[in-house]
Amino acid sequence: MIYIYDLLLNFQDKERLVEFFEWKQDDVLEHVKRIPLFFVPSIDMDNFCFADVKVDHDFLDTIKGKTLLYKKKKGILYGCLFCDLNRVVALEFSKMGDIIARSCLLLDEESEVIDGARGLEETVVPYKVLEKSSGVSFLTRQEEFCQRYLCKEIRSLYEKNDTDMFLYLYEELFGVDNSSLSEKYEKLMDGIKNHYDSSYQNLFQIVRLSYSKK
Repeated sequence: MIYIYDLLLNFQDKERLVEFFEWKQDDVLEHVKRIPLFFVPSIDMDNFCFADVKVDHDFLDTIKGKTLLYKKKKGILYGCLFCDLNRVVALEFSKMGDIIARSCLLLDEESEVIDGARGLEETVVPYKVLEKSSGVSFLTRQEEFCQRYLCKEIRSLYEKNDTDMFLYLYEELFGVDNSSLSEKYEKLMDGIKNHYDSSYQNLFQIVRLSYSKK
């Protein structure tokens, strides 16, 4: 382990690793004064980037209180960087060892961290994979927001038995058919989760417009 100094991080929730080119102007960036860095094998790096993992308490004790921020009295209690000489990810953990948030680095800063990691010995980080990644998403950050929004909206309409709006949205995509309401629900949810494209973006706009008219 070594320390890396003076970084900008953009911690987002653990569900998605947001690449630096998708950072938004209104994102809350953390100006990190100091953060520990660990060199890990690529298989571990994949899990830290994309899976839901839980590290053990011994590792938490190693990093506790060592991530400091500029202009804030309190730092990040359990934070660190992982690197496999190909990429770098910053993680924040809960006191139980679960991942709270992830951050990529700016391209030039990532390159400097990789250079700093050369020559380090690999660290064996004890952890459990709680849930495997379903794969890297090819959707943009905005598309993933719309996807999650539509899933919640369709589920809410179905559970509240709001059939008029539910059927209107379904027929916008699939037209009129003789499927049962539950079959229509499954078809809609499968499409949103597994086959998201521009047609679902249009559906998102319809839903948002319906709320603006209320």
